[in-house]
Amino acid sequence: MNSTVLHKLAIGAALLVTASLPASAADKLSMWSRAAAAAPAQGMIDLWNSTHEDKIELTVIPDLQVVTKLATAVQAGDVPDLMSFDLIFMPDFMKAGFLVDLTDTLKSDPNQAKVAKAFQDLATYNGKLYGTGFLPDTSILLYNKGLFKKAGLDPEKPPTTIDQIHEYAKKIHALGPDIYGYYLSGNCGGCNIFTQAPMMWGSGAHLLPKTGDDAALEGPGVKELLTTLHQMWAEGLIPQGAQGDTGANFQAIFQTGKVGMQGSGNFAIATLKQSNPEIDFGIAFLPGVKDGQASSFVGGDLIAIPKGVKHLDKAIAFVKWVLTDEAQLKGLAAKNTLVARTDLTQNDYYKSEPRYYTTAKAVGIGQTPWVFHFNDMVNSDSSPWLQMLQTAIFEGKVDEAIETARAKMKEIAGE
Repeated sequence: MNSTVLHKLAIGAALLVTASLPASAADKLSMWSRAAAAAPAQGMIDLWNSTHEDKIELTVIPDLQVVTKLATAVQAGDVPDLMSFDLIFMPDFMKAGFLVDLTDTLKSDPNQAKVAKAFQDLATYNGKLYGTGFLPDTSILLYNKGLFKKAGLDPEKPPTTIDQIHEYAKKIHALGPDIYGYYLSGNCGGCNIFTQAPMMWGSGAHLLPKTGDDAALEGPGVKELLTTLHQMWAEGLIPQGAQGDTGANFQAIFQTGKVGMQGSGNFAIATLKQSNPEIDFGIAFLPGVKDGQASSFVGGDLIAIPKGVKHLDKAIAFVKWVLTDEAQLKGLAAKNTLVARTDLTQNDYYKSEPRYYTTAKAVGIGQTPWVFHFNDMVNSDSSPWLQMLQTAIFEGKVDEAIETARAKMKEIAGE
């Protein structure tokens, strides 16, 4: 058998072996999402699955079970490949060692530098980065343009200071005894850290302590806002039902068309357009004590990778894909969902609805509290934040309320 024949046989054998080898198998990755963010999370997954061989399957976790289920999964060594969760839990998860260090991966990704600063800050612990922005929410000032017009106010010029909110609320309430200038869910800690706190830290205040020695409720904006809210309450500019509202009527009172202004979120746009097309409403930034001190609470979900995942490289690929133009614009903006990258806020999808553009810009100017024990400090029924609001706004004991809350917050932070 000559060398030419041997060479041909060798090539044929090599081709046969190559053909018999299986192609790199596609994997099925798992993602957990809290129930409140399940719909947009599934939308992002569907977009990924439509263009990638590796598929992702979503498991929805009840919001109140997310912390316990992740802790249990990490301890058992049976974790999802990806995790989307309420960003406020990020400091606790990082400190507990639940998450993969993504510092090298994300720091080298040019898209990460364009993510809103609030997300970057919140996902950082001891100089390392453990996640990135995924599904943003943000707080804004919602106002009724129709009532503004009737009250002689310019509907295209919303208030730019806390004092102006008070001034405008008086004029709106003067329209009639059943018309109110302002609304808040006074017995809901989470509602008010979302909607009232930005007016404090936008003014320069530092609200929640990281440690027992850190400042709490210090700086301009805290006393000023609480005093103004009490004045509006005492003057009847806020409905009586606000005092006991645990958040059940967070949006419902504004939807009656009889409230001039309230702190709300980007979700209000879709709700009002669908349910109350008769209400002509505007969206503005939450103002501070001085003109130009606008801010926001940047909420929503971060995405991270739990320790012990089975498909680490492919999970990392999804996290990086989330920050691409394709994911941000087609997966989020096209569905009137906020983008995590501040360089993409002025996109074609938002131009047809300027109110979405305003909320998207609010993501770039907002903050998120970086603290441990957030639930104990803010969300629980007995939290010092909520007790302060109740005592200051509805009883008028502003100084006493601040001092008591400050001491309790530092105690919680020191645990």
